Order: sequence, then structure tokens, then C-alpha cells
Amino acid sequence: MVVAPFTFALLTYTGEEHSSNHIIFFTAFFFSTLLSTITVIYLKRSGKITDLDASIREQRVQPLVLGAIYHGIGFLILWYLNAAPIIQGLMFCYAVNTAIVWLITMKWKISIHAIGLGGPLVALWFHGIQYPFGMAASLVLVCMSRIILKAHTPLQVLTGAGLAMSLAYIELSLLFL
Repeated sequence: MVVAPFTFALLTYTGEEHSSNHIIFFTAFFFSTLLSTITVIYLKRSGKITDLDASIREQRVQPLVLGAIYHGIGFLILWYLNAAPIIQGLMFCYAVNTAIVWLITMKWKISIHAIGLGGPLVALWFHGIQYPFGMAASLVLVCMSRIILKAHTPLQVLTGAGLAMSLAYIELSLLFL
């Protein structure tokens, strides 16, 4: 939940000057982070998920479906606001990739943490923020932490990171940049 607002802030405030930068950032923050956070807390308190990570695969479906919807609405609003293509594109990636993760989750548990970091790293790279060692280190640390915590297998985190980076690269380069 930290990566999305940080990435959208960098994309919004280090890119082209836009008269609506604050509205664009708030929209991205609201639909990528705030709604999802409130939803997860609500689902936890209502007993629909047992922990805030939704560690049980079957309990991840509802938050993922709602997340894909939130991101899709966020994308449409960012498109309407004429946000920079990279910002629209990242929200589009969140919507589509969350829907793909939802479908995968029906059969297999994939690392949402790795996915949540892989896509934004690609967007930042396209934006010109290119620190390969720092970016690789952050991805390796997140993936290793998920394995050490026994939340995922190495295959689940590698698949999550690889899928996120591949999909984000394809979606951003073909549709937005």
C-alpha cells in the first residue's frame, strides 16, 4: 500500500507540469490505495478475511475483484482529467493486472506483494527514474521476505514479479507510450 502512492507521486510531480497535478495525484491515491485499504480493513472486521494480507487464497478473491473495479474507475477518471499517459497507463496496469491476478488466484496463490512492486518499477523506468541496483534490491528484498515469512514459495514470488513486469512493459509500451 506504500508503493502505489509513492510511484504516483513521483510520476505526477516529476513529470510534465499539469494544472491539475494535485487532483490527479489525489485521484490516483484514492483509487489505488485508499479505497483498497478501507475495503481490506472492512473485510477483516466483518470476518470475511482472517488477516490484512488475505493470506488464505480463497479469501483474496473479493478484495481482488473490488480492487480491479476501483482501479478501472480510477483509470477512467484519470483519462477524463487528461493525466499524463504514464499515470493513466499505470492505473490501467493496476486494473488489468489485478483482474488477471484475480483469475490466477481462483486456482493458485501468487505473490501480490511481488506484483505490486514489479509494475510500478517498470513505470518508473519508463518515466526516466532508472536506478537498476536499487530497484532490483527492493524487488529481491520483497520477494525474499515473502519466502522467509513462508507466505509464498519461490515460484509464487518469481511468477508474481515476472508477470507484473512483463505485463506492465507490454501494456505501457503498446497502449500508452
